Amino acid sequence: MDRPAFQRLLKDVEAGRIDCIVVYKVDRLSRSLIDFSKIVDLLDRHGANFVSVTEHFTTARSMGRQTLNMILSFAQFEREIAAERIRDKVAAAKRKGKHTGGVPILGYDVVDRRLVVNETEAELVRHIFERFTKLGSAPQLARVLNEAGHTTKCWKMKKDRVEGGRRGTRTTAPSKRVSPSS
Repeated sequence: MDRPAFQRLLKDVEAGRIDCIVVYKVDRLSRSLIDFSKIVDLLDRHGANFVSVTEHFTTARSMGRQTLNMILSFAQFEREIAAERIRDKVAAAKRKGKHTGGVPILGYDVVDRRLVVNETEAELVRHIFERFTKLGSAPQLARVLNEAGHTTKCWKMKKDRVEGGRRGTRTTAPSKRVSPSS
């Protein structure tokens, strides 16, 4: 619903410039039954129809609206099942100790897609916790660590792009300046 071109389309419907929306397949417009019911309600209020070319129905008739609701229910179900499978797969990978992407946190490296303790960084993590308990202030801790020359963890991404290596803030933990690992 938040797509800019889609919002322009809805505004054109409201302004009476469009009396029919034609799509190749319903799920190209929306896979949410709630969102689509809002769209159909808007179309009804402004005397506009909705037609799906490949699914052969129109919202101009009650049978077409019912068919649309059934198709959208399955599209939403499909979307939710796919999201659940992805979440389950990521959770299973994490339980097995596999790295699931992104820059690994300070104190760990990725070796053969598994997180392993980086002893040098782990020592710094312990130091950071000790300093924080004494200082009690994240901004003050960041200032102290930056003054000592610490930066955020460096990480070599795909295509040799390097992430990190910046000054720490109250929300990013600095590490010793080291060359990026792969």
